[in-house]
Amino acid sequence: MVFVLNSAQQTAACPACATVSAHTHGGYRRRLADLPVNGRQVCLDVGVRRFRCERDGCSAVTFVEQIPGLTTPFSRRTRLLTKQLTMIGLALAGWAGARLAAAIGMACGPDTLLRLVRAHPDPPLGELTVLVSTISRCVSACATRPL
Repeated sequence: MVFVLNSAQQTAACPACATVSAHTHGGYRRRLADLPVNGRQVCLDVGVRRFRCERDGCSAVTFVEQIPGLTTPFSRRTRLLTKQLTMIGLALAGWAGARLAAAIGMACGPDTLLRLVRAHPDPPLGELTVLVSTISRCVSACATRPL
């Protein structure tokens, strides 16, 4: 299924200097994969515009508008689909994850799932002192016990 969308925003903020610009410099269509509907792949055909930064000396002469919650620079998937694929990658990784994703309408390769897993932040570390004290007690108990 393909859904054709166009942005209704008249202005966009420059990502480099945050200056709001209404001076368009053209546009193009982006195709983003989204979560499947009833097992069928969904593609969003989004029309985005390129804007010219109106601030003199800005490093970003032109920039593309980003639709909040939907697009990010250079992405080919929506955030929701990326999140779901990351969860599949964390659970199954490689080929098994790719087969499951294809079966439920989110076709991707095993390398993509592994790349998403590598990009996922590590969980925060807990208390290591408890683990160290437990290990030291076990070592000392084993050292005093006769063989």
